Amino acid sequence: AYMDGGAEVYLAFDFRQGFTRKYAGPDGRNQEISLDIYDMGAPAEAYGIFSCDREDPPAGIGQDSTYGYGLLRVRQGPYFMVVSSPDEGKEIDAAVLAVGKAALPHLGPAGPNPPLLDILPAEGLKKDRTSYFHSEINLNNRFFVASENILTLDRGTECVFAEYGEGTESGGSLLVVAYPEDRRAETAFRTFLAAYMPEGKETGIVRTESGRWTAVRVRGRYVSVVFDAPSRERADALQNTIAPPGRKTP
Repeated sequence: AYMDGGAEVYLAFDFRQGFTRKYAGPDGRNQEISLDIYDMGAPAEAYGIFSCDREDPPAGIGQDSTYGYGLLRVRQGPYFMVVSSPDEGKEIDAAVLAVGKAALPHLGPAGPNPPLLDILPAEGLKKDRTSYFHSEINLNNRFFVASENILTLDRGTECVFAEYGEGTESGGSLLVVAYPEDRRAETAFRTFLAAYMPEGKETGIVRTESGRWTAVRVRGRYVSVVFDAPSRERADALQNTIAPPGRKTP
């Protein structure tokens, strides 16, 4: 009720509880600043909700943060904090950041990133365009795949979606999904092929109408999909440099 229709994205993670307070702005009368703190249950979940909507520059507060136009977003350990104001101006900017800095010590120490991030090829990776999530809601918010859940994503799956540098040698996007077991990954792989790229059933790679390339592979309990690669060679290169579990990326 508090989030007025925006809760679905949060509930797709391990959301536990929320805390909110309102403060008067610098003028003490008409301005207002909102402080919202969400207990996401674990550091990986806090990283996830933070990572799924990064548009503004870093703010230098906490473990990760962004700030722009009266909106401060911070992740610290298992917590995700939002400080915001509908007003604009240097005084409001300073006040919003001050509230965030004052609240930060109450959130405790930093926490680890999701281990699944280690599977991503490092070269050309845009870290600020990398997201971690579980459900098709979050995937389609980042990159629309289909109205149906053709990868059978749910709370038991872990996903990372990453963008890479532009150009023939470094462009494209990569989705890696970790399933609880090999059988589920194989089923999702077949479902994705049939629904998204039926012409690639034999090869696992197709050239789209835009002239770019999509490629999918299954490795044990992992399914990886390259979207919008500028060349077949680039699609293969991204797939080939995904690190198997337990080994660092090249």
